[in-house]
Amino acid sequence: MTGKPLAIALISLSLVSLACTSRIGYEEAAEPAAVGSVNINTASVAELEMLPGVGQKTAEAIAEHREQHGAFRRVEHLMLVQGVSEGRFLEIRPLITH
Repeated sequence: MTGKPLAIALISLSLVSLACTSRIGYEEAAEPAAVGSVNINTASVAELEMLPGVGQKTAEAIAEHREQHGAFRRVEHLMLVQGVSEGRFLEIRPLITH
């Protein structure tokens, strides 16, 4: 193999390797937190901040939403809070309960 076919083969191999490496890293990052470990109705701002992608501002917005509107009746209602997009919600869904 020489030239263009070799380059395509090397690029393909690199992409497969990269995909495998990034997937392994994702699984390892998701393991430490227990499923349903953070109750979004009772967690403090500090506890909410432990969720991936939830910083102080978003954690405070979640707590404020609870104070103004009462407890979340479904975990999906968390997406009503400014700063919690569908993508962020899907990332933290396995880690929360209500």
